[in-house]
Amino acid sequence: MSAPTERRFDEAARIAALNRYAILDTSPEADFDDIVKVAAQICGVPMALISLVDADRQWFKAAVGIDAPETPRDIAFCAHAIQQYGLFTVTDAAHDERFAANPLVTGDPNLRFYVGAPLETPDGFPLGTLCVLDTQPRQLTEAQTFALEALSRQVVAQMELRRTLAEARRIEAERELLTLELTHRVKNSLAMVQAIVSQTLRTADSLAGADAAIGARLVTLSKAHDLLTASSWHAAALKDVVEAAVSTSGLNTDRFDRAGPPVDLGPRAALALALALHELITNATKYGALSNATGRAEVRWRLSPGGDDGEILTLEWRETGGPLVSPPTRSGFGTRLIQSALAGNMGGKSSLVYDPAGLQWTLEGPLKVMQQP
Repeated sequence: MSAPTERRFDEAARIAALNRYAILDTSPEADFDDIVKVAAQICGVPMALISLVDADRQWFKAAVGIDAPETPRDIAFCAHAIQQYGLFTVTDAAHDERFAANPLVTGDPNLRFYVGAPLETPDGFPLGTLCVLDTQPRQLTEAQTFALEALSRQVVAQMELRRTLAEARRIEAERELLTLELTHRVKNSLAMVQAIVSQTLRTADSLAGADAAIGARLVTLSKAHDLLTASSWHAAALKDVVEAAVSTSGLNTDRFDRAGPPVDLGPRAALALALALHELITNATKYGALSNATGRAEVRWRLSPGGDDGEILTLEWRETGGPLVSPPTRSGFGTRLIQSALAGNMGGKSSLVYDPAGLQWTLEGPLKVMQQP
């Protein structure tokens, strides 16, 4: 039996390195099967393994002459082998005090001879061994030990290649998914822009008025896009959507109150709400409470229990102190957006009340719906 140099390493880090290869409990692969067959033939033994030492077991990625897929770590020769640098050799296990009582020696498969070449990662972690075994005491020749070590490096090379290919497939899948998501977003954005332009032109009093309205609405849409881009299009904070609408309008914030708990909205809801707030702020500035020197407007939101639907988000717009309010004689783009399109995109109910004392608008719906992509 040889006496290799003792190896020291962090076991938790070694296990983490093993798991990064995502190879445990995978199906047989010809490249690994071929290596153990060649190792057994070169060394002239009936058994050869690619053994990976997990936290409480050794698992065989490939095997010749052994049917079991794994054994407990506490009886594994390979668990000893990874504690050493270089080849770990047991010429006769029956006369080695560490292994003489081992059930793999005293019972099936009646091991006597073992040589393990460590499977060492590029960053120095021994994950297991390429090992050859026999039921008879023996020794390897210099040529056989050289071949075994060379083959062990090929095992690691195959594991690295396998991981690289898996990573490439993952990146390609992510790229395809990103392409689909971008296509979906572009189509949705173009549809929204088309709706803004066509509906604005349909209800505008003049081309100049339509041009100004379209420009302002597209700026609002752009601001909402910026918020979503900052979160990789996962969500936008409701508070940020409100603040973006306020900053885009140039509103005097001294007469505009907003308050509510932290709430994230999904992309559809965030875009729809941004446009709705733009319409409300524009209307309040031109005709409503913010068109004089004394009126005020506010937007507030709250969360409440909703049973099976989860939390319910309620958002309220209120105007006070402005001119007397009366219902419009015709329904423009902004009104239709607030009353129907917004509720549809946010999965809730919308109520627009033309109270003489000030416009009131309420949106209510399940938060989980408003947080969907």
